[in-house]
Amino acid sequence: MLQTMRNNAQGMIAKVIVGFIIFVFAIWGVESIVTLGGGPKPAATVGGVDISAEEVARAVQQQKNELRRQFGEQFDENLFNDQMLRDSALEQLINQTVAKVQADDMGLRASTRLIDEMIIATPAFQSDGVFDREQFVNILRINGLTPLAYRAQLAESLKVNQARAAFILSSFTTPLDVKLQQALANEQRTISYYSVSAKDLTASVELTDEDVQAAYEASLENFMTPESVAIRYVEISRASIEKDQDVSEDDLKLAYEDHVAKLAAAEERSASHILLEIKDDRDEAQTLSLASELKARIDAGESFAAIAKEYSDDKGTADVGGDLGINLRGTFDPAFEDALYTLNEGEVSAPVETEYGVHLIRVDHINVQEIPSQDAIRDELATQVRKEKAGFAFAELTQEFSNTAFSAGSINELADAMNLKPQETGLFTMDKGEGVAAEEKVRREAFTDNMKLDHELSSVIDLDDRAIVFSVSDYQESVAKPLAQVRAQVEARLTREKALAAANEKAQAILAGDESVEWKTATGTVAQNMGVARAVQQRAFTLAEGEADVVGTPEGYSVVKLDNVDRKDWNDMEVTEEAAQASRMQRSREDMISYQAWSKSVTDIAR
Repeated sequence: MLQTMRNNAQGMIAKVIVGFIIFVFAIWGVESIVTLGGGPKPAATVGGVDISAEEVARAVQQQKNELRRQFGEQFDENLFNDQMLRDSALEQLINQTVAKVQADDMGLRASTRLIDEMIIATPAFQSDGVFDREQFVNILRINGLTPLAYRAQLAESLKVNQARAAFILSSFTTPLDVKLQQALANEQRTISYYSVSAKDLTASVELTDEDVQAAYEASLENFMTPESVAIRYVEISRASIEKDQDVSEDDLKLAYEDHVAKLAAAEERSASHILLEIKDDRDEAQTLSLASELKARIDAGESFAAIAKEYSDDKGTADVGGDLGINLRGTFDPAFEDALYTLNEGEVSAPVETEYGVHLIRVDHINVQEIPSQDAIRDELATQVRKEKAGFAFAELTQEFSNTAFSAGSINELADAMNLKPQETGLFTMDKGEGVAAEEKVRREAFTDNMKLDHELSSVIDLDDRAIVFSVSDYQESVAKPLAQVRAQVEARLTREKALAAANEKAQAILAGDESVEWKTATGTVAQNMGVARAVQQRAFTLAEGEADVVGTPEGYSVVKLDNVDRKDWNDMEVTEEAAQASRMQRSREDMISYQAWSKSVTDIAR
């Protein structure tokens, strides 16, 4: 549609569209045109909160990244069905959103101060044990987050954890609960079992071409290729502009002055102070008078540290002679800092008033960075000037790029107008690409309907120090791989299914007494490893004495019979601290599961 508008910007179509917009504005207001076409359909809506397809795509990519970390070089993306990963990611996002919605309904909040404290205390954001804002911003940028977005995520996490903690920490158990759980935990069961392995029956499985064809057609979704696109694009970059920037002597002089100013601003001073607070029994005039007296005593030779220890109301520094350590500009109250940076090393200030009281300040040491000559850093200054000039030039060029792209009818037309060379990518998917297609924002826009189907020109895509405009040159829909290509997978899956069916049939015959087998036995408690498949042991602790059943296992099917139950009398059980703690933990888990199930049941979820 945008391409058509470009081509007909001066024609009758444009006039009709503008007239329609004016009419809609006049009757219903601006909101109507904003919502007229609606946005992309959300993947799900939870309690009025939309989960976008982009969020699901990011969650799928995170799952794949986690799998790559787990499996390393052995990771094969083709082994993981995309639809299965998307379903898993969507379910995870739904559960997270349900928790957020319920926390909001409870009126829970995360204070700004608590968020600040958590950010500052995060080791990843620290340098030499101290919060480093530049490192904080860089780490967020690498993860595609802004500080505001990260704070919002942190606030949501804190609220959700508050709700969970309310259930976990409020759980309790009685001594009777502990004894009953102990009695059940110590109950021993003796079982007889027989396992039928599907693997042992695969040799007897016969497959016809019709079987394979039917199985293939019934599970086409497992063999779909991901849709893919290739793009044609033009690019502008800051680097290409930077090398052409002229640097004059005046430019170098101004850059050197800025460099010297930055070094001066980075000057470090270690200082000590004596703080005299204005109190009920000492007004401002009396506090200033006392400060002047102490200043005179220090000037006369008395120890600054001794006077600080005796008189200073700053209890955090009084015992160490008022030592404030090493500090940069911007650390203290402006009045305090103005006085601090006018003193020479070893000097003590006159009384200085701040909102905290009256201070006497001493400069203990001044750490001044050595200022190099302009000639010594000439090349560095020239590089800096070129970068700054290129920044302004790149911003202007980007605006021109955007304006030209809007009126251009094709990539070739845009390339000619901007004197750029068109480039192309190979085919890439929504989840993975190379070159410019490695950028998520490029892939996300390339797979919108107007791009992949209508082949429109994109908007300007900002990629840090470069920008591109592209159009989709090739689009390949998601299609099923031909049977010949996936026949081995189909046959393996079908053979497994038939072998499992045969194993189940044999196990049912054993259960009915139609086949005689040599049974194995095992004895143990519910928590002990009885040396049998987990499903067999779990089923054994749900059967009544003398009952039998067939259960599925990873290897096939097993028949299990409960022969004997050795029950324990709860009166004989002891209430130890360890047992009580285990009981509380179990109750907490049960309460949390119950809360999560309740939350989901009372929240409107539309997929």
